[in-house]
Amino acid sequence: MGGVTPAPRRCPARDHDEEAGSPVPETHACRIHHAGAAAYGREVRISLTWLGHSTVVLDLDGVRLITDPLLSAHNGPLRRRTDLPHPERWRGAETVLISHLHHDHAELASLRRLPGVPVLTGSGNVAWLRRHGIAGAVGLDDGPADQPWHRVRDGVEVRLTRADHHHRPMPHRPNDAHGHLVRTPAVTVWAAGDTSLYDEMAAIPDLLGRPLDLAIVPISGWGPRLSGGHMDGAQAAEAVALTGARHALAVHWGTLHVPFMSERPQGWMDRPHQEFTKALARVAPDCALLDLRPGESASLPS
Repeated sequence: MGGVTPAPRRCPARDHDEEAGSPVPETHACRIHHAGAAAYGREVRISLTWLGHSTVVLDLDGVRLITDPLLSAHNGPLRRRTDLPHPERWRGAETVLISHLHHDHAELASLRRLPGVPVLTGSGNVAWLRRHGIAGAVGLDDGPADQPWHRVRDGVEVRLTRADHHHRPMPHRPNDAHGHLVRTPAVTVWAAGDTSLYDEMAAIPDLLGRPLDLAIVPISGWGPRLSGGHMDGAQAAEAVALTGARHALAVHWGTLHVPFMSERPQGWMDRPHQEFTKALARVAPDCALLDLRPGESASLPS
């Protein structure tokens, strides 16, 4: 970055998708802002697709994971501004990562479209999910760095990490909230879930046992005003800086809105990402921004 506006780049994943007959929508070019773009000559070990809101499909060394799947046209009364994700984009997921049980993160209709797939979440959420037909719910516990990891397959491991998101407890669902850490022999990922900023984010590389490759951080919500337990664009950039992440993807923006409120006030759905982009360049200039819109993909080297 360094004060120079990077030129838009074509994502390696875009070429792969077009060869497979499932083109990435052309409404926005897929951009990777990177101070050291020459690094992309290395072998690709992770590809990802942001399906909107907090739903990210991660393909890690042949294993497909999906975070907080929201696969329906809308989410209760909330309207989706973007196109419905095509099933080819999430089909074949081997594991679901659920950060917490708010309706925009744990939509039962979407989870039921992934029958038999393990759903990794906080232990406090498991009984409720199983009572509602999600038989694959598996409880994990947050804990110290030496806590055992949950093995998915072929060296892909998952564990929970802290998320501060308890400001609006629900009376009808548990309120166990966490982020997820994912690691393979080649790459590391932090999917933050919904959280406010906290100093201990700096310890995430210690929990992983090595540097963080990709931070997936929330930067907004489904309304122009954020309640507690969330981060705005500037705070999310600070979170990325604390972790020392090599790449960052902003989520939880630009997707859901209350009916008839997508432009009231004007531009609120896109402003958080603009703020995040500027703040990231300032506080974490060596971090590569994955500048994606819903439905777009990117690939990262190991």
